[in-house]
Amino acid sequence: MSLGYYYRLINSGIGKKMKEVINGLIPGLIPEPVPVRVPARQPDRQGRDRRRG
Repeated sequence: MSLGYYYRLINSGIGKKMKEVINGLIPGLIPEPVPVRVPARQPDRQGRDRRRG
């Protein structure tokens, strides 16, 4: 089974039910994805200040 097909199956309606059943039998086997906060890149203020003189 290809990885793309696996993820499509797991993220479908029947896949969610399968995850519930499998995690009920073996807790934590298929972990839920956790959102990760990524810090936004700050603009380079020193470069602007040098140009203004």
